[in-house]
Amino acid sequence: MAVKLQNNPTIRTLAHDLGVRIPTDPVTAIKGHCHRQIKQFLKEFKDCTTLTGLLALAAQKLGTTFREVRSDADLQALVKEFVARKEPCAAFFEAELTHDVFGITFKLLNAGKFDLPYISIIDCRGSKCHRAYFTKWHELGHLLILTDQRRFAFKRTHALHELKSPEESMVDVIAGEFAYYEPMVRPYVRGELTFEAVDRAREVLCPEGSYISALFGLVKVWSVPCLLVEAKWAGKRSGEDYALRAVHVVINDEARTAELLLHKNFRVPKVSLIHRVFSGTVQDGVAIEDLAWWESSDGTQLPEQRLQVSTKKIGDTVYALMIPV
Repeated sequence: MAVKLQNNPTIRTLAHDLGVRIPTDPVTAIKGHCHRQIKQFLKEFKDCTTLTGLLALAAQKLGTTFREVRSDADLQALVKEFVARKEPCAAFFEAELTHDVFGITFKLLNAGKFDLPYISIIDCRGSKCHRAYFTKWHELGHLLILTDQRRFAFKRTHALHELKSPEESMVDVIAGEFAYYEPMVRPYVRGELTFEAVDRAREVLCPEGSYISALFGLVKVWSVPCLLVEAKWAGKRSGEDYALRAVHVVINDEARTAELLLHKNFRVPKVSLIHRVFSGTVQDGVAIEDLAWWESSDGTQLPEQRLQVSTKKIGDTVYALMIPV
């Protein structure tokens, strides 16, 4: 996605509108613009040391109030409240928060004396609640790159797998930068990488974030090379292509440095602990395996590499930490 965004004219125009220098890569330039803002916020409030605190600080500095919707009744009450306040955006709340929209930000036109200028509605109904933390950072991402050209447009956070506009994809990149802000989490991502270590770090840094969001966010910056695999059944149900696959793979920087790679949608080997845990023949555990067991649908095989594989099954998904040994 990064390469496509680098070459996208919409992203280059956005960088130009933000007034940042873009000698080669507009994505890096835009991320730098956002990092400078966050660093300035933290410079002003030096006692902010947790991700929860950073989220609240950034929301305050960027001028938005989060309002969580946890039921249809919550949404109706929110509509009623903002109709009473004579805010035109209230007419859009229900229509915009469809099944594939996780959050939305509006500029208030009749803000009170002590109100912040924006409201960000976070849809926490049903399974959407698991992405609430990331959704908040996505909405803040829009505000971090807000320009005069976009100042009155409301912003929506769409479903994870929906085809997104270049700007929405750029905002996802920004949210990923700050949801688990590396300078703040660095002291907690050293030593042995286990599912339990991730949970301990999450409890200290951001208990409001879901375990899965912490898993993806913290593995990315952990100080040991790791592949994080999310395994589910995928492919065409009617054909031989339907199999247990790595539907999502996180390759952290340490793993890239070690040239440790695994491609999305590779089939999970039947001999792997991941496959056996998924099928229920064994419980979550740890095993020593070889990366060469993995292959794609066209028979492409990966090089030999001994790995320690540990698993955690959640619902219909198995998550695996794959660390070289």
